[in-house]
Amino acid sequence: MNTPRRRHTTAELVASRPDRAAMDATRMPVSVVLDNVRSLQNVGLVFRVCDCANIERLILSGITGTPIQTEHAKQQIGKTAVGGSLQTVPWEKHDDPLPRIAELRRAGHQLVVFEQCEGSIPYRDVPYRFPLIAVFGHERDGVRDALLHEANHIAELPVRGITNSLNVAMTVSIVLYELLARWKP
Repeated sequence: MNTPRRRHTTAELVASRPDRAAMDATRMPVSVVLDNVRSLQNVGLVFRVCDCANIERLILSGITGTPIQTEHAKQQIGKTAVGGSLQTVPWEKHDDPLPRIAELRRAGHQLVVFEQCEGSIPYRDVPYRFPLIAVFGHERDGVRDALLHEANHIAELPVRGITNSLNVAMTVSIVLYELLARWKP
């Protein structure tokens, strides 16, 4: 049966947005850590997908740029972090993410690092447990070794072509939607 369908208008989508209290009450208990991510536009895309998934917090660490760092950083991040995500995603900056991650782990968070390395397992095979910290690293150098050593699990997304990795923002998107499918509020 061919039922006609109408796309929602932008105005309808904007009108259906939850208010801040509703967002805060329904946040997925996930902290995303960007460790030394160099591309400001990737940072903006991660803000956007973190807003779409409505996560607890985004931790920017090392050389990862922030929206308040410089005017250039604000502009580059803002190119891809659209729809108000810079205002709705709780974020924090830590030069060294290890102390903050240790604090979250003491509070019961599971640490999952997404990296291609020996001993990694397919991301869909991870026994995810919430609350969760998901760590993603530098576009070429990956996640710092100290985080790999602290991880409960190291997960890898399959790459089957000649390109040896996925874009970090794409990886965060895939992982967050996998986590949304598994999270039972």
